[in-house]
Amino acid sequence: MATAKQKAAKPSKQVVAYRFQRVFPGFITGPVLTVNGQRAKPVRPFMKQSDLDAACGIHLVAMIVAIFGLAKPSALHDMARRKYGVAAEIWTTYGHTYFTGVHALEWVQLFDDLELPIELTSKFEVEDNLDGQAANWLMAGELVAIAVASVKHSKTKHWTLGVGVEGAVLSDKSHVPDTLLLLDPSGSEPSFTTHNARLKLPTTGDGTRLPKCNLVGTDCKGKAKPVTWLYEAVEWPAEEIKLLAAVRVRLR
Repeated sequence: MATAKQKAAKPSKQVVAYRFQRVFPGFITGPVLTVNGQRAKPVRPFMKQSDLDAACGIHLVAMIVAIFGLAKPSALHDMARRKYGVAAEIWTTYGHTYFTGVHALEWVQLFDDLELPIELTSKFEVEDNLDGQAANWLMAGELVAIAVASVKHSKTKHWTLGVGVEGAVLSDKSHVPDTLLLLDPSGSEPSFTTHNARLKLPTTGDGTRLPKCNLVGTDCKGKAKPVTWLYEAVEWPAEEIKLLAAVRVRLR
């Protein structure tokens, strides 16, 4: 029998059993990324942003509308010349943000003005557990519009579309997300994958893991600590960023 002086055995340390990845279920991977939507043939929803236009916000709206089959990508490509239809309404609503960009709250308000059959649920920087909620939505297979900003300077502010999540499954079968998968309008069109950029927790420093309150499936009591992510893409060096907003988009 164990004596009172004997210490209880320490629980074994959890180890990574394997990696997992979850993505939006409507995507079809191949030489180019496509979605079925409501069209007879799969369509390409990716919208490429230029280096000068500061129009990531309107590009995100166009991709969301194309993914849900509410407008043809060909019509969205020509939205500035359209007189009627969803594509024309998007340009009328968001056109003034070209070359200037759009802040998170305004992006949501303008989206609501379109009166599309899409439901938005928003979390902003000042609210608790922004990072954890974004990961939760992506774990559930939702699309999430994400606004980010550099932690080192005020120059980098950007909109990107969260399409999935990646992480580790531990030996006790718990899922620990550490990477948000992105469809970024400023990147290259994806080929044989669903994403072209990602937000990853750094491997060193204070941001190496989500604080306990931010973990998927946990409820926050009090204010969650902000998370520093590493923004990774092929086109530019990795950069430390923080989330400004996360907006879940789903069909009503």
